[in-house]
Amino acid sequence: MTEDRHHVAGDMTISRRRALPHGAILMQGDLLAIKLPDVMSFVSMIRGAGRLIVQQDDLERSIEWRDGNIVFATSNSPEHSLGQFLLRNGKITQQQYDESDRRVTPQMRHGKVLVMMGVISPNDLWWGVKNQVLEIIYSLFAWDKGRFLFCQPLDHESLERITLSINTSAVIMEGIRRLDEIASIRERITSPEGVLAAVSGREASVAELELSDSELRLFQSVDGKRTIRELVGLSELTEFEVSRIFYQLLSARIIEYVHQEKSGSMFSDVEDSPELNRVVGAYNRMFEKLYGALEHAVGSTEARDVLNGVLQSSDTDELWTGVAFQPTGRFDERMLIANVSELPYEKRRAVLDEGLNTLLSIELFEVSQHLEAQTKVDVFRFISDQKAQLE
Repeated sequence: MTEDRHHVAGDMTISRRRALPHGAILMQGDLLAIKLPDVMSFVSMIRGAGRLIVQQDDLERSIEWRDGNIVFATSNSPEHSLGQFLLRNGKITQQQYDESDRRVTPQMRHGKVLVMMGVISPNDLWWGVKNQVLEIIYSLFAWDKGRFLFCQPLDHESLERITLSINTSAVIMEGIRRLDEIASIRERITSPEGVLAAVSGREASVAELELSDSELRLFQSVDGKRTIRELVGLSELTEFEVSRIFYQLLSARIIEYVHQEKSGSMFSDVEDSPELNRVVGAYNRMFEKLYGALEHAVGSTEARDVLNGVLQSSDTDELWTGVAFQPTGRFDERMLIANVSELPYEKRRAVLDEGLNTLLSIELFEVSQHLEAQTKVDVFRFISDQKAQLE
């Protein structure tokens, strides 16, 4: 196999080689040396076609291009799934999510299941896919380290899914704006359970803001009764866009809080910390492994009883407030991260490590009493390997 290479700015390498079965690597580099917007601009400039894979530890995002425009994106983070996106944006209920999630198969994707159930329309699906893709891309603008690969496309790629045509320059500009705005917005929009109302006597000031039709409809829906989460569900805008508008209206004193929740996180399209997500993901794999071994040893019913007994020990720990555990033994990563995000930045990792390790130790003690010797060895080895990767 022959290969020609030359270097461009930073640590980005452009390679030309014969196509491999998985698609040749055309370009690769380190985000410490060249930033994501520069990589995206280069792909757009050369009207590139292929897949940009960005990795940071266990996290991975993939962006697909055709003729310099973005046509799709994927993520291995659970919060970026289509079902979770629609749930977070109020388009489906928790009950509808749970029911549809049980029907998902390798041949039947979540969006199609929801349409077949009559929960969303084909137009809702299109809206969801487009904004889910954008959320995945915007999350990357918070990454200041990691590796990227730009791979040659395979003939069959993108044929099986909805494809879009998103202008790369517009995405870059919006991604940078969001990164600049998100900290300020989070100071005001602290939870989706907050309730807002119009400030009396300030109606005339609304005209000065020159709101768009969708922004004006959002303002008019503020009634002092519905939560921000409910208003997001009623709007055709995403939760970040709703948060941005409410932030502007709060700053202009056009609206005010009637009730403000302090816990929880409003949106996730720019992640609070990839490092925290890496830690949470590793521990979730440990909990899942541990519970799977227990379920195999004693059956589902007794395994759930043991798990529930363990979880009672965490009832007084604010880290676990509102965090649900799934039938697989995994916990709700997004809610746990939201709880940690309420802490000062410098304390988050330490509190997260301590809370996760404490609960894991309690569960490990309880579960190991039900396991055979070889299974214990396998579980302990898996947990040791996962922890070693976090060091």
